[in-house]
Amino acid sequence: MTEGSAHRLARTWLILLALTGASVLIVRFGGATTAIAFVLGLAVLKARLVILDFMGLRGDGEAVIRRALLGWCLILMCGAAAKAIALAMAAG
Repeated sequence: MTEGSAHRLARTWLILLALTGASVLIVRFGGATTAIAFVLGLAVLKARLVILDFMGLRGDGEAVIRRALLGWCLILMCGAAAKAIALAMAAG
């Protein structure tokens, strides 16, 4: 591991901690639907950081698996968002 990659991993780790803290604050102080939307968005952003930096898929050679993993996260986020919207609409 080079010095640059170690620095990038440390920076990414700190960003992940900050995003997790932001998620906790949003859930604590936000409304139900707003909190769900922001937490899902932050989760996809965190997944992107993990896929690119911690799994080492930032290079061009891993483009297919990177797209597949990110696409899967987006599909899960869209399904959860659709469920949250349906529940909010059903509740009135």
